[in-house]
Amino acid sequence: MILIAPQSAEHLYWMGRYIQRAESMTRLIIELFDKILDENFAEAKTFYEKLGIELSYDSAQMFLRKTVFDLEYASLCDTVNSARENAILTRSHLSNRMFSRINALYLAYKKAKEERTVSLYWLEGTLKELDSIWGNFELSLVEAKEAPLIQLGKVVERMDLNIRLYDSIEAALMDVEKLNSIAEKVRPNHKRVALSSSNRYKTLQTINSVFGALTTTHES
Repeated sequence: MILIAPQSAEHLYWMGRYIQRAESMTRLIIELFDKILDENFAEAKTFYEKLGIELSYDSAQMFLRKTVFDLEYASLCDTVNSARENAILTRSHLSNRMFSRINALYLAYKKAKEERTVSLYWLEGTLKELDSIWGNFELSLVEAKEAPLIQLGKVVERMDLNIRLYDSIEAALMDVEKLNSIAEKVRPNHKRVALSSSNRYKTLQTINSVFGALTTTHES
């Protein structure tokens, strides 16, 4: 196992997950906003039901306000805040530039929340900030011991959302080799993961247990 305190390893992993979740959900919300306006007013409700969230809205703008700021524990704002909290707890493991980017995104959300309406243009702009966060990560931590933990969180979150939101086990299967490669950097004797394309629940369970299996093995 990489020589990092277990709590720090967990915070780095979850920071990676929350940053990826913010990116994936931002793209989805922008897409759903357009569909609410032009195609199917109720489509967003169906997507959020897949996440176990009951979402109601009377307009496209209300949909934006709720999903970006007001959904307790599930809004983009809460997701970005969780990424920042984990970054604060692992501050010594991050480059100044990467931490500053994460904090800047949090401050941008805090400021935008005070506005009367949610600007789609502003929301699209946050994707550039998220791209910058990942770009700084690649530049500053490419050889660092922390990198695989953050990368693991990123890949696990992407696989998880592909299955939950799009029922796309096939897309998750495409990431299996990358998942195993990153896990082996965390722990060289990692038992490689094999996914079944026929059992959605089991696949989700397997994906989300990878980090725990790595750290549990270390402690035993």
